[in-house]
Amino acid sequence: MNKFSYNLIDEPWISCVSRDGTKKIGLRDLVKNAHELREIESYNPLTIVALLRILLALVHRVMDGPRKEKGWIELFTAGRFPTDCFTKYFQTFSNRFDLFSDTYPFYQTAGLSILDSTGNESPVSVATIMLERASGNNKTLFDHTTDDTLVQLTPEQAAHALITNQMFALGGLNKKTTNHFGYQQSYLNAAMVSGIFIALSGDSLFETIMLNLLLPGSYSLGWGGDDKPVWERNDRESDKAKVPKGYLDYLTCKCRHIRLLPTSNGDSITVSKLHIAQGEAFPEIDNPAFMSKQNSKTNEWYFPQLNPSRLVWRDSAALFAFDQGTDKRPAAFRQAAAMSDYVSLSSSYKCMAIALANDKANPLAWRQEILAIPRALLEKEEAIQTLVVGMSRAEESSLVLDGAVKTFIRCILPPNSKDVNQKAHATGAMRFYWDRLEKHFQTFLSRIDNKELALTEWTDNITATARQALQTCVRQRYTDSGSTFKAWAMAGDELNKRFARFTVQKGGVSSE
Repeated sequence: MNKFSYNLIDEPWISCVSRDGTKKIGLRDLVKNAHELREIESYNPLTIVALLRILLALVHRVMDGPRKEKGWIELFTAGRFPTDCFTKYFQTFSNRFDLFSDTYPFYQTAGLSILDSTGNESPVSVATIMLERASGNNKTLFDHTTDDTLVQLTPEQAAHALITNQMFALGGLNKKTTNHFGYQQSYLNAAMVSGIFIALSGDSLFETIMLNLLLPGSYSLGWGGDDKPVWERNDRESDKAKVPKGYLDYLTCKCRHIRLLPTSNGDSITVSKLHIAQGEAFPEIDNPAFMSKQNSKTNEWYFPQLNPSRLVWRDSAALFAFDQGTDKRPAAFRQAAAMSDYVSLSSSYKCMAIALANDKANPLAWRQEILAIPRALLEKEEAIQTLVVGMSRAEESSLVLDGAVKTFIRCILPPNSKDVNQKAHATGAMRFYWDRLEKHFQTFLSRIDNKELALTEWTDNITATARQALQTCVRQRYTDSGSTFKAWAMAGDELNKRFARFTVQKGGVSSE
């Protein structure tokens, strides 16, 4: 019998921010006090996504939906989750939340073993399921340990790594044999790898969960029948691609079969080894929480992936845009706009964008961006049009800046040089421009209900930021001779002449 136990219902494994600071709590206390908690906290934003999806599945299951608007409105208006319902649920499924259970280890596969060529168990390092650690053929984001480095996780850390891996594991070679699934050549990407996760964040964790607690009409996946969270399932599941049994199955997809191996380390429990295999994979389906974007050439909608060199807010026109004929926004946006007719919603929210950038199964970066957005941006087409005009102006200004930088580079390089684009990129002017513009974008959003004021201030800020980028990244770094000063003068003249044609007109900003 397994002597180890770590039950996620009551063990303090989730860091939450409250009025009194940050504290660690279990699922029971989180649900009970969600209305008094501000947010979940983690150094890894992917873990925040994983935790939110588990909480959504939990609330959906316990509340049996809500399946209709009336139920959602009543729950939101109550301002907190009903403790008795969750107490009963946790009592019924207590054994399913034990991280080290022999029979039903949480989000794992009991009895799974990797086998070597002689048929003996051959577990691998727990670093295998950590994107921030290097292991095997996997590259890493932040760490440079090797397979010979002993990595030991606390149960809390192991739980975080487990759920994050289940949702963001990258595909790649496996070439291992397990007792349950035989030989597996490769892994497939987990369900959350192929897009940018978008969520609305409220003043409390309760409000955040409710804003993203979708009614059945908000997604294409089914509801009811055999659909249930993964921790309630009694079957071993498969290692093949399949269609989700429903929304709860999708929220808690077991993309990897894993069995953590706890050991005693003095008075504490640590995890340094595990068994792992390819789990269930879902085909490409419409994720209701993913950002959508329209292909400018084919007009087809798709889920863009995170570009490490491009901030998500630059695509805010695509993220928030809607009209009466087409609304491809994340489902939480559409639902919040609809519910504002029935409940008292805040005048502003935070939009949270989280994603993992990767290239051929190698992690490049994870990123979390948070935008403070007025509710008008979810409800009013006029606000969207102002946003579209403003973002168009920012992109146009970036082209003006890029042209001025390349003018400078051409003047200091030999004629017909092929290095203009590379040298211009190396100045860092474009990155400076977009990075510095982000704080002004937040101001632009806060003013978006006042079209003329918002666009006037925004235009002033983008032109000033472009000039600052040219000054900082070109003049201060490269002008040290008569020829370079001449090149600087030409670049500055080009920038000023093109910006001089920018005028603020009724209906938006345009160039004459």
